[in-house]
Amino acid sequence: MKIWEQFLSNLEQELGPDLVRQWLRSLKLTRFDAANLYLEASDPMQIAWFEEHIRPRLKNKFFNENHRPIKVHLDGPGLKKSNAPWFAPESLTFAPNAIDPACTFDEFIVSPGSQVAVSLLKESVTSSSFNPIFLYGPPGSGKTHLLMAFAAEIAKHKKVFFVKADTFTEHVVQAIRVSRMQDFRKAYRDVDVLLVDDIDHLANRAATQEEFFHTFNNLHTLGKQIVLTATLPPSKLEEIEARLISRFEWGISLGLEKLPARTILQKKALTWNVPLNDTLLDFLLTRFPNDPLLALQAIALRAPSNIPLSPLAAEPLLHDLLKAEAVKAVTPERIVKALSTHFGIKPEDLLGKQQSREFAFPRQIAMYLCREKLQMPFQAIGKFFGRDHSTVMSSAKQIQKLLEEKDPAVLSALSNL
Repeated sequence: MKIWEQFLSNLEQELGPDLVRQWLRSLKLTRFDAANLYLEASDPMQIAWFEEHIRPRLKNKFFNENHRPIKVHLDGPGLKKSNAPWFAPESLTFAPNAIDPACTFDEFIVSPGSQVAVSLLKESVTSSSFNPIFLYGPPGSGKTHLLMAFAAEIAKHKKVFFVKADTFTEHVVQAIRVSRMQDFRKAYRDVDVLLVDDIDHLANRAATQEEFFHTFNNLHTLGKQIVLTATLPPSKLEEIEARLISRFEWGISLGLEKLPARTILQKKALTWNVPLNDTLLDFLLTRFPNDPLLALQAIALRAPSNIPLSPLAAEPLLHDLLKAEAVKAVTPERIVKALSTHFGIKPEDLLGKQQSREFAFPRQIAMYLCREKLQMPFQAIGKFFGRDHSTVMSSAKQIQKLLEEKDPAVLSALSNL
C-alpha cells in the first residue's frame, strides 16, 4: 500500500530508519481497502509501542487519495479483536510481586564473594550512600533472595515496591492498551524504594526501557532508593539503552558469586531438618541440575520427619518435579543437535545460511520446536538462528501445516527427539 509506505518514509525522517525498521516495517500488512488498513504484530510489546508512539501520529495525518481518514486496525497473536484489551480496564491493578517470607538475611548463605553486598544492604535499610545499588551474578548466586530480604526489612518503615522486570513490562503494556499510564506511573513513583529483579530482561524492549528511564529519573531526583539485579554488571548488558546503562552506574555495582550446589544443599538440609546422606545428595545434584534446592525443599515438605531417604524412596515424592526437569532439559542447542543427527547434517549447517531443502527443512522443524516446546518468543528464536522473526513465524506455520497433513518426514523427525 503506497500510502502506508509513504507514511513510514516520512517517519524515518522523524524517528530514524532503525526505529522504523524495528517496530513498524516488521508489522505484517494483512489487507486494506480505501478506508481501512489491517496490520498484524508479532507480540504484545510491539502493539504497545505502536499504540503509544504511532497511533497519535496517525490522527489528522493518514488519509487516502480522496482526503478521507484511513483507520488502522492492529491485531496480534492471542488477541480476540483489533485493539481490544484482554482484560477489563477497571480490574487492572499495578501490584508489586510477592516477597517470599523465607528469603531473609538470616537464611542467606554468605560466601566470601557476597559479604560486601550483604553488609551494604543491611546498612542501607536505615541509610544508604549509594543510589542505585546494582547487584549482579549468575543464576543461583542469591540475587533475588537478597533483594527480597532487603525489601522485607526496609518495608518496616518505608513504602516499598518490589517487582520483577517481566512484571514491569506487563504493566507497561497493559497500561498503554487501556489508557491508564497515569495510574501506572503513580503506582511506581509514589514509593520510597523501588526494587527491580532481573533488570536485564528489559533487553530489546524499547517502549519498556523508555518508561523505566523516566521512572528511574523521577525517583532518583526525589532521592528515592533504587536497587536492581541482573546477571551481568551494567557495562556488559546487551540491548539496553546507553542512557540507562549510565544511570545504573551512578551508584555502586556489586557482584555475587554462586556457591557450589553441594554446599548450599548441605546447609539448607540442616535448616530444614532433612537427613541428607551422600547418596541422596548425589541423586538431587544429578537428577535436578537446574534447581536441586527446589527438590530438597519438596522433600522437606513432603517426606515424613527425620526419616532418612534413599533415591528410590524419594522419586515418588518428586514425580512432578522430575517431569518438569525433563522439560527443562530441552534447549535450542539440544534440538539442533538432535535434528542434525536425524537428518545426517552438521549442526553448523542447520544454523547456517544455505537455503537448499537439505538444510532448510530441518531448520524449519528446529524453529517450530523452539516455539512449541520451549515457548520462546519469535524474536529470540530468530536471534538464535540468525533470522528475522517473520522467517521464524513462517517456518513454524509451515511445519504446523505439514503436521496437520501428517507429513511422514516431519512425523519421523519429531518421533526421534
